[in-house]
Amino acid sequence: MMKRLFCILLSLVMLMSVSFALAEDTADAAAEAETAEVISDEPVLLVTVNGQEIQSDNDYLLYMQSNYLNWANSNGYDTSDASLITAVNQQSLYDTIGYFLVLQKGKELGLDQFTDEEKDAFAVTAKAQWEEIVNSFVSANEAITEDSSDEDKAAARADAEAQLQSDYGYDEARYIKEYGDQAVNNTIYQRVTDHLSTDLKVTDEDIQTYFDDLVKDDQEIYENDAGSYEFYTRYYGQPSYYMPAGYRGITHILLKVDDELLNTWKDLSARLEEQKSAAEEAAETTPAADAEPTAEPEPTEEPVTEEMVNAAKDAILESVKATVDEIKAKLDGGATFEDLIKEYGTDPGMEDAATLAEGYPVHNDSILYDPAFRDAAMALEKVGDISDPVVGQYGVHILQYLRDVPSGAVELTDEMKNEFRETILQEMITETMHSAVDQWIEEAEIVYTEAGEPWKVPEDEEGDAEEAAEAPAEEAAETPAE
Repeated sequence: MMKRLFCILLSLVMLMSVSFALAEDTADAAAEAETAEVISDEPVLLVTVNGQEIQSDNDYLLYMQSNYLNWANSNGYDTSDASLITAVNQQSLYDTIGYFLVLQKGKELGLDQFTDEEKDAFAVTAKAQWEEIVNSFVSANEAITEDSSDEDKAAARADAEAQLQSDYGYDEARYIKEYGDQAVNNTIYQRVTDHLSTDLKVTDEDIQTYFDDLVKDDQEIYENDAGSYEFYTRYYGQPSYYMPAGYRGITHILLKVDDELLNTWKDLSARLEEQKSAAEEAAETTPAADAEPTAEPEPTEEPVTEEMVNAAKDAILESVKATVDEIKAKLDGGATFEDLIKEYGTDPGMEDAATLAEGYPVHNDSILYDPAFRDAAMALEKVGDISDPVVGQYGVHILQYLRDVPSGAVELTDEMKNEFRETILQEMITETMHSAVDQWIEEAEIVYTEAGEPWKVPEDEEGDAEEAAEAPAEEAAETPAE
């Protein structure tokens, strides 16, 4: 059933996204084609597990094959490679055997009983999902619009249901029944998991150890590399549990500047840098004195001088002089820098309460900031110092050295403790389930057929099979079976 449901849901996704994700649909279709090469249309008996048969068309097995292939494809592996296909088959069957043993253990423990109310809830969910699928097939019919008649909409629905019947073999009754069977197995699996993990507890010491390991890992990466710290934590938003030394918190008043003045300075500065780079390159490749020129030099723009750049900068500073003098007078009169940020500043970042309170974290090797801002920030000598006006890419800055940012491990907050507690608990549950399934496999009567022998994980690789299952299996937390 799972492969058929998977195909329906895949079609649903493709129908919803065809107008804006044709490339992704093509990739999905390619992955499905690769999956089809692995999954035989002729079912054969592969193995019996305590007398229960697993055939090559088992729903859970098919789902795991698709899952592993999609994972391999998304990670750049060649999914047509014969050795990879063999590994996929072996790992998928290994997981399926484990899944069957969990369900068998659930029956042994009496965890396979369901009330009428629970079964009715499964049916309600299944019916809602069926309606979503049918409606999506109908919405793919371009002839149907909001203005279509009820008769036309009913005809389109009938066509959609006929397509689901002809292409996938489903009507509403069958879908609801098989969805219910699938939900029962998923619930039994979860009940067994809960049963085995009832006594698992995460201690404060476990949390501290987990945190200390994170700090150690981040320290190894970031301690002497502020650029990497900013790249991963700010660009990619990765959490960091270690703060490199040398950061200071900087707040600033950003004054808006006339666009023409600012663009003139930026243009002249860029051209001057280009000239300097060109001159350096020319010096490195200067031809011999007696070499003949090969062509007339092309005419160039008027050279930019330092004086021209400085004049453009002075024009910017002059344009905000009255405001700067006003700010200085208020500072001398006892106004706080924070109040003046709110009164004069135009940087949206300073409107964030946390940033205003702690400042931007700036380091001598920072890569996130305008170099003019960074260099001015690092030129301030002590906490509390305020800079003279500095021209930068976004206008004129007046900076304040607000604080030194503590280096080392970050604070272990209650929010982090709760997050780590849940993460550790899930790891403990996973390990408990792995250990239990390993034991049940050792105790089970598992008999491979001749057709199933190539699907058997070699005994010396069974430990690796558990590890290999973790990455793609995490993407299949709820997996149905027959």
